[in-house]
Amino acid sequence: MNLNLSQKEVVENIDGPLLIIAGPGSGKTRTLVERMIYMIKDKNIKPEEILVSTFTERAARELTTRIGNRLKNEKIYLEGLYIGTLHSICLKIIDENIEYSNLKRGYRVLDNVDQKFFVFSKLKFFKEINGFNKFFQNKNYLTNWKIGENLIKWFNKFSEEGLELDDNSFLTQSYLMYKKLIFEENVIDFSMIQCEAYRILKENLEILKKLQNKIKYTMIDEYQDTNTIQEKLIFLIGGKEQNICVVGDDDQGIYRFRGATIRNILQFEGRVGKICKVVKLEVNYRSEKDIVNFCKEWIDSLYWDEFRHSKELIVPKEKNIDRTRVVKLSVESSENKWQERIANFLIFMKNSKKINDYNQVAFLFRSVKNKKIVSLAHYLEYRGIGVYSPRSNLFFNREEIILIIGIFLYVLLRENSKIYNNEYKLEILDYYKKCLNIIEKKIKVDEELKKELEIIKSEYENINTNIGNLLNLYYKIISIKCFKEIFENKDNSVLENRALYNLGIFSKIVEKADKISSIQNLNNENIIKIGDYFFTMHLKFLKQNGVDEYEDIKEYAPKGAVSFLTIHQSKGLEFPIVIVGSLESVPESDKNDDEELEKKYIPYNDFEPEYRIKDFDFWRLYYTAFSRAKNLLILSCIENSKGKRQIPSLPFKRVYENIPDILSGDLNFSELNIENTSIIDIKDSYSYTGDLLKYKECPYRYKLNKIYDFQRKKTIENFYGTLIHESFEYLNLSILNGKDLNIEKIQNKYYSDYEFMKKKENLFLDKEVLNKGLEQILNYYNGDLLKNKIVDVEKNLFVFRGAYTIEGKLDLIIQEGENLKIVDFKTGSDSIDKESLENYISQIKLYCYLLSMNSEKKVSGGYIFFVKNENKIEVPYNIGDEEEILKDFDSITERISNGMFSEKRLSEEKCLKCEFKKHCFGINMI
Repeated sequence: MNLNLSQKEVVENIDGPLLIIAGPGSGKTRTLVERMIYMIKDKNIKPEEILVSTFTERAARELTTRIGNRLKNEKIYLEGLYIGTLHSICLKIIDENIEYSNLKRGYRVLDNVDQKFFVFSKLKFFKEINGFNKFFQNKNYLTNWKIGENLIKWFNKFSEEGLELDDNSFLTQSYLMYKKLIFEENVIDFSMIQCEAYRILKENLEILKKLQNKIKYTMIDEYQDTNTIQEKLIFLIGGKEQNICVVGDDDQGIYRFRGATIRNILQFEGRVGKICKVVKLEVNYRSEKDIVNFCKEWIDSLYWDEFRHSKELIVPKEKNIDRTRVVKLSVESSENKWQERIANFLIFMKNSKKINDYNQVAFLFRSVKNKKIVSLAHYLEYRGIGVYSPRSNLFFNREEIILIIGIFLYVLLRENSKIYNNEYKLEILDYYKKCLNIIEKKIKVDEELKKELEIIKSEYENINTNIGNLLNLYYKIISIKCFKEIFENKDNSVLENRALYNLGIFSKIVEKADKISSIQNLNNENIIKIGDYFFTMHLKFLKQNGVDEYEDIKEYAPKGAVSFLTIHQSKGLEFPIVIVGSLESVPESDKNDDEELEKKYIPYNDFEPEYRIKDFDFWRLYYTAFSRAKNLLILSCIENSKGKRQIPSLPFKRVYENIPDILSGDLNFSELNIENTSIIDIKDSYSYTGDLLKYKECPYRYKLNKIYDFQRKKTIENFYGTLIHESFEYLNLSILNGKDLNIEKIQNKYYSDYEFMKKKENLFLDKEVLNKGLEQILNYYNGDLLKNKIVDVEKNLFVFRGAYTIEGKLDLIIQEGENLKIVDFKTGSDSIDKESLENYISQIKLYCYLLSMNSEKKVSGGYIFFVKNENKIEVPYNIGDEEEILKDFDSITERISNGMFSEKRLSEEKCLKCEFKKHCFGINMI
């Protein structure tokens, strides 16, 4: 290990509480990896005894990849390692103890927009609660949508604080009603996930002790951004030993608005309950000396008292060189000149080969939705400089989205549609007129397009067949020729394929509208009602709320483009050149009309002096921004020394005035060495059924479904298969955990799961099919297979292989004699063709390989179990049987990583069911 003394101290201290204060660029991730390697290899701690929490899924995958690379030649089983965000770890706790949860199997996690639609749709229940009118009487946002948003703000606060409320106030009763409603619908929001995991552990001592006995060591990254319920959960899992290692930097605590409290890291030593060791990682390996000194000057310019961990910011010997690396790039009073100067600088850096790619440059702002920032992005694109800005709220302004919404309007609007008659005074009405006008102009000059649209429109003017829902209409629309160029683009880069990613996102928007409106088929009676909902509510609220564009978990800075990011978005990232804007900002308290009410419910509000919070948060935010830079930090603004709103604002004025202009001569361009943008080492994961077989079936469809996330149309076959699989999982888990079972319990559980799934998927089964499914489950329950010892159920396994990871979920693992065997359930018929049978056999052999690589016991084979007739085919396995399958994996994953998706493999049976059957352009599909 090539570690400095502080890093080595972190690695070798594994017992008891440990607080690591890790400054920017201090090698935190590498140190955590080395600590885990030390624990597993040197101290023989089992991976399943370690829980590691990261702030983002990207960080979790990077950490997993690094550990896997280090241990790839060791016979160590990493599949039991708890690693992920705290939310994903909590979901794992819920899933493993689902019978103790308020949720049922197949539950759905609500994202922020889902949560808003959910509360909006249930608003009548909250209006019936005593005190509703009084609570909202002085509010100036009395639309139902705004009322819902306000309630959600309170619900999330209560969940993040882990509050147990029982008074009769309107807010308490609303929160209790909200919890009742989400659990009845078998859904859970992002904040409630942690509360539910905590409740399961707190109320079930047997489960808690089992988890505490299993998890001996806990490591929590970005601890400064944790909230109250997360702290409670971490301490609870830590048990008596409290082998809890928390890592963070209070100077980068920027998520107070999400409920995070800096108290957790500042008071960890006193709150953890045992003597705590503190180690500070203070050497900045990321940034040039001038940048480090500037960051130090900025953070030290505020008096912190006891509300900051003292720390040095140290530069390593190789970077301890005095040279200018912090400059300003500004103009006086002219936005046009500001845009021009920035563009000229970027073009100069590219033409002079100081940078190889525009992705070496990142712009950081407080918000990227600001008109001035959006205008700058458009100007740079006009000058030939690509801009990657997925959170600029530009989704609904993209050409392809305007086009598709215009066609939806063209097809669905009727003379008595509410929007058509201007019955609603909608802000979005002008936008819809713009979309529709563009379509009407196009069909005036394009006869082929006019013909295509008239065919679709005529289908929906007098519906006399099962025409499907909005998602079916969506797939008809994207089959017309005006989308041809988007789908036939051979370039697979994020920036070049932004339009295709956006169409994939829009497919999810349409699918969500179908779910909320509970419609399987549009018809003459409901088409106006569904259209009115889609335009006057669904799209309207999404446009108001904003829809983010695609962000790649691996390629955080796409080639060919500068990045426009919020400072929060840049957290955990680094860039060779960072240009920080928004220098007009000043410390401002959040506008909070409910401050006094909040104090009644939320404890610890008095941890930091209230009048100082705005300054603390402001300094931490910009410290985070400045410390992202590796080689060059630039402060940029349109200077204004007149009036009340001077730019830069007072907090920046002193540090800003002390740095030179970029063309002053202080910055020596000849010795300026700009590094390439860092590549995040994340292995892609592939499964046999979800990737290898889907790609073989049709690379083109695989690309659209898996890469661009176009939503698949739900089928009765898939719905039935999921129901049977979940019922088998319930049976197998019950037996594994020694639960009492009888036919009545199985029957009740089966019909209960069906009702939940019916609501979730908006599909239903014929009574005969539903009863037949129960008969198959009872036959399995009474059959021979369950006489074997069950070892595990729904086991997720993975194996690192070169540049990728193979993963698989094993339905059932049983023990026959001394050997392990795998059972894979197939809900379809056993009357299958030779190719399908060979695929099933290969799947079993691959799963045997995954299990053998993660177990000390011998794996001797498995069974393909056909549910419909209880037929099972035994598949023997010997080490080496997987070699040809692995070669196939290598070949397919290489083709996927190289973007080889253009091939369209035709099959009359499968193509007729495909969402894209009408737009495999230039091919006579059937």
